[in-house]
Amino acid sequence: MTMKKKVWITAYDVPSATASLEAGVDGILVGDSLGMTVYGFQSTREVTVDIMERHFEAVYKVYTSFLDKHNNTKLVLDFPYGTTENIAIAIETAERFKNVGATSFKIEGGKEKLSIMLELLSRGFEIVGHLGLTPQTSDLKVHAKTESEQNEILETINVFDDIGIKNIVLECVPAHFAQRAQEIFSGNIIGIGAGGAVNAQILVFDDVVGRTCSDFKPKFLRRFGENLKENIASIQSYKSAVQSCNEENVFPSKKESY
Repeated sequence: MTMKKKVWITAYDVPSATASLEAGVDGILVGDSLGMTVYGFQSTREVTVDIMERHFEAVYKVYTSFLDKHNNTKLVLDFPYGTTENIAIAIETAERFKNVGATSFKIEGGKEKLSIMLELLSRGFEIVGHLGLTPQTSDLKVHAKTESEQNEILETINVFDDIGIKNIVLECVPAHFAQRAQEIFSGNIIGIGAGGAVNAQILVFDDVVGRTCSDFKPKFLRRFGENLKENIASIQSYKSAVQSCNEENVFPSKKESY
């Protein structure tokens, strides 16, 4: 029997979290990609702990209100750039995030982050790994194209498996390699730009619904909606109604006035 694939979404606010939970996703990542999607930063490196905390709080309020209906949905928070430089900073960050309800964290990087991951796991936190393209530190290109890089990632996956990590995001790698990674991992490989042979997929909410700039077109992205076009049309209709000379169409009408 084929396992039903898991569906994850990256969401940053009340509307996107609400829609995602209503749709029945298996996991929500409050991701540092909000730096570009929401704030217009050039990279995730500009995202701060304050920003991540603020957005997690918003999503967490929605998440807790849906627990009765979606108690199996995982909620994960990205550790932003600079917070895994050493164990002390990582612990301080985790404890701060714990105060707003976060207990599961995604950390970019391989075996160089192992001591930090082990410490956080020992304190009862859940860790999601992130390998392949790691936007905080690596170039925006396809990774794991060479045998040596593939072997390094596979070794890291085995280590993550041994220490009890159950979910790993694998980003922008060849599909055949992602399949190999899933075959050796007892948990879920969550693919983004990693082909369809893995146990789970993740995309950013704004990209899925077509709310981001249409010029952003990585190969792995399929838009399942056209919110940006619809939003533009709605604002144009609002503008037209405000400026209308027709009493029936003008906004606000007599019915909409006190």
